[in-house]
Amino acid sequence: MEGLNPIDRIQASLQIVIHKMQPKLLESMNALGVTPTQLFVLGFLKKQGSCKVTQLAAMMDVKPSAVTLLVDRLEQNGFVLREHDKKDRRVVNISLTECGDEKLKKVMQERKAIAERYLSHLTEEELSVMATLTEKLAQAVNEEN
Repeated sequence: MEGLNPIDRIQASLQIVIHKMQPKLLESMNALGVTPTQLFVLGFLKKQGSCKVTQLAAMMDVKPSAVTLLVDRLEQNGFVLREHDKKDRRVVNISLTECGDEKLKKVMQERKAIAERYLSHLTEEELSVMATLTEKLAQAVNEEN
């Protein structure tokens, strides 16, 4: 990859890393009975506390009916709870259950273990530099949206 400009080198390297890591991440989620979309919802609920189906649909850029089916499956698995709003019974709030929180923790532990396996090839100093750079990149991407 020498001879390429830095952007091309980064892009090529990231493509290799993602190509190798993604199947492992999906395999671990499948083993734990969670899809990537379900993981996203569980993580969002962990941060938010609770939300409405319409909020999730808007954030995911899908129709509320698609989110309803997703929430149905999460509820069947005991990962989320639906509760009618006390002020407006037509509004249904979704929140993470203890079981859902535990499932989220297990998935995140597995993801961390996979990342650690790949990142173990770096020194502590390289890890620190990479952390700083990826945080800076994440901040820039967040500010763009």
